Amino acid sequence: MSGPAHADAAHFDDAFAVLAARARRRNLDRTDRVLALLAAGAPAVGHLLDPAARDEAMQLCHAVAGSAGTFGEHDLSDAARRLETALRDGPDDAVTIALDGLRAAAGRTP
Repeated sequence: MSGPAHADAAHFDDAFAVLAARARRRNLDRTDRVLALLAAGAPAVGHLLDPAARDEAMQLCHAVAGSAGTFGEHDLSDAARRLETALRDGPDDAVTIALDGLRAAAGRTP
């Protein structure tokens, strides 16, 4: 394909790549914040000392899940959604497992 249609498609691909890279950086920043919030509640990760920190972690996970899913990062999206659910509904061991999953999906080491 050549001509204007090809140039438009290439421009769209370039713009999408820029947006995806920005979303990736933002999602990794959000993930790092979640990890920091939950580290503050250790060792009982599911029982954060500060309920506001728990709420913030859930909101960040929700944002990561949606954004990562939009840009095709399904492992990160699924891991964030599992942690959000575990923080809201799960016992401490479910939170710990989901936290490890988010850490792995984001390429963060413990």
